Amino acid sequence: MVTERLIRITASSAVEVCKHFVLRDAARPLLRDGLAPGRFLDVLVAHRQHAAAVDFLAHALPAREAIWWGCLCVQQASGSSLSAVEAAACKAAVAWVLAPSEENRAPAQAPGEAAGSRTPAGLLAMATTWTGGSLAPITTNPDPKIPPIPPVPPGPFLPAKAVAGAILLAAVKSDPPTLTQRLQAFVDLGIGVAEGRFVWPEMIDDAPAQREGVRGCPSRPLD
Repeated sequence: MVTERLIRITASSAVEVCKHFVLRDAARPLLRDGLAPGRFLDVLVAHRQHAAAVDFLAHALPAREAIWWGCLCVQQASGSSLSAVEAAACKAAVAWVLAPSEENRAPAQAPGEAAGSRTPAGLLAMATTWTGGSLAPITTNPDPKIPPIPPVPPGPFLPAKAVAGAILLAAVKSDPPTLTQRLQAFVDLGIGVAEGRFVWPEMIDDAPAQREGVRGCPSRPLD
């Protein structure tokens, strides 16, 4: 049971979270008014609705925690077998998680686009990019009579959708007979992040009691 332990999730109910994405058909009958986020996760896992649980966690977690969770899943699924392009995209995402500044957000776009949206790493780097900035192209127009293109902020849950896509794509990369087990492992990682157990490195020293939960978790950034 994970109810009441998800300290990184601020929503008071599962319904509140599910307003921001389309819940999968098989999971819709499981949603009830008044269900806490943790209790809804219990129900989803009990009914083997792991893909819906991935969607739910990605939208329930803050962007920083969600992207970190995605990085853990990609490293667990791929380890050192990532291509150089995908490794660069993951490193860009991890760099922003460790220090979520504009200086680390904007540079994630190039490696994200290089890896592409068909790779988990590329989606995670793009999720990082979409935590701020503008979706409008940056142009330099010498004609002062032509107004500049106004900024178009990314939707607040665009990073969450990219993270969910990255994690599900990483799960598909495993052998078909182990897909369910892989998704379950990823959901367990997400719950650990939501509980504050699987954290990025600089938080470990601030919370010695959490160190035990971090052991055995692939929480180190990619080399």
